[in-house]
Amino acid sequence: MVSTRMELSIIIVNWNSAVLLRKCLQSIVLNSAGCDLELLVIDNASFDGSAELVAKEFPGVTFIQSDENLGFAGGNNFAFQRSRGRYVLFLNPDAEVVGDALYAMLAVLRNRQDAGVVGPKLVNPDLSAQIDCMRAFPTILNQLFDSSLTRTAFGSFNFAGVKPVVKESTDPVSVEMLPGTCVMLRREVFEEAGRFNEKYFMYAEDVELNYRVKSAGWTNYYVSKAAVVHHGGRSSERQNESFFSTVMIKESVWQFLCATHGHWYGSVYRTTTCLAAAARLTVLSLVRLLPVRREIRSRAVRSTHKWVKVLRWCLGLEPWAHGYRPNSRRDQRVLVA
Repeated sequence: MVSTRMELSIIIVNWNSAVLLRKCLQSIVLNSAGCDLELLVIDNASFDGSAELVAKEFPGVTFIQSDENLGFAGGNNFAFQRSRGRYVLFLNPDAEVVGDALYAMLAVLRNRQDAGVVGPKLVNPDLSAQIDCMRAFPTILNQLFDSSLTRTAFGSFNFAGVKPVVKESTDPVSVEMLPGTCVMLRREVFEEAGRFNEKYFMYAEDVELNYRVKSAGWTNYYVSKAAVVHHGGRSSERQNESFFSTVMIKESVWQFLCATHGHWYGSVYRTTTCLAAAARLTVLSLVRLLPVRREIRSRAVRSTHKWVKVLRWCLGLEPWAHGYRPNSRRDQRVLVA
């Protein structure tokens, strides 16, 4: 049985993010004085020097080296088994804790018995709010029209669940879900919710966790007093040209909708996404024929490649995405440094 003598366990899954990981750990050390916590870092087979970094600069951190890429869900679940905290914080390595963010989130869990998942305000390095990081549970409608433009234009009407960010409140606000970049919850709530679902390699495991917690009767709280800098998506940069993340997001949302609304709903989502992709490609083709500035043409070309990938996924021409797992070593040991 896991000891709960520690109040807070902070778990970070690293993949090719050693530089950002250093800043992340530094921010925690700087802003956690007096907090009874433990830090666990698991490297998902990137072998990017993070083991040496942690051993040299953060000797008090528990470092776990995985010989295979367990994915976001698998990595967090494995590290959770080694943790001891009454509360657990899952934090991305591309995030930095600001001020008393940890204490603000802990206060909500301590003082509100109905609190399920708790999350902070994600901000840019200049501390401006990241509106794109707040989300509602996926539906066919909000996925069809969701974009940075629509979130900004209709955010005050709570389109895509962003109203709490647009209309900031000093009190914790009940929301549908908090992004997995930084989420804190009670240990027993995480266990009762079934932990992160490992059928998702990435991008929807946090959605389903929030959904399960909320469905069990808990309230998910957005805490605007807690600020966490989110640099965003650096771990996937090397895959951007192939639009790996674009396809994986669509695949993960489809799996989530099938699991929560039925396969018929998932089929409608795939069909509407196909129609949306075809419409966007038609518009982009027209833009590329017009005498526009070079940067606009360049953006149109890149968007065309992206939506071609989406269309191919809708038509079943990207079969690798279903049940995706990266190539891993035959020896699947997990070593603790």
